Amino acid sequence: MSKITFLVFAILFFSYVGTKAQSVNLAPQDFITKIKTTKDAQLLDVRTPQEWQAGKITSSNCMNFNDADFKQQIEKLDKNKPVFVYCAAGGRSSKAAPILQAAGFKQIYNLTGGGYKDLANAGLK
Repeated sequence: MSKITFLVFAILFFSYVGTKAQSVNLAPQDFITKIKTTKDAQLLDVRTPQEWQAGKITSSNCMNFNDADFKQQIEKLDKNKPVFVYCAAGGRSSKAAPILQAAGFKQIYNLTGGGYKDLANAGLK
């Protein structure tokens, strides 16, 4: 491999590695602390609209993970702003996080070990 080809490959590789999305799993209290201290945070609730209407964080966006067009729905969010994703217990949000990452979101924080009720009980609005 010529030096120029190697150099081009190295630049492309490190450019890709440097821009890869960051996905972080956070326990409820860490999730709450992080969202309260993060500028331009987007809160994404991936429960069903019925679950969301029964109890919601008013600052959240509801985008049903089970909808066939979930990938199109998340395109409404700003990929350059941090997104905090949660559901009822952690299953759907854990599946949604890699989809957000593949869609090009830069910073993804996934609530694990809890769900909506933990956020509501902690006073997140």
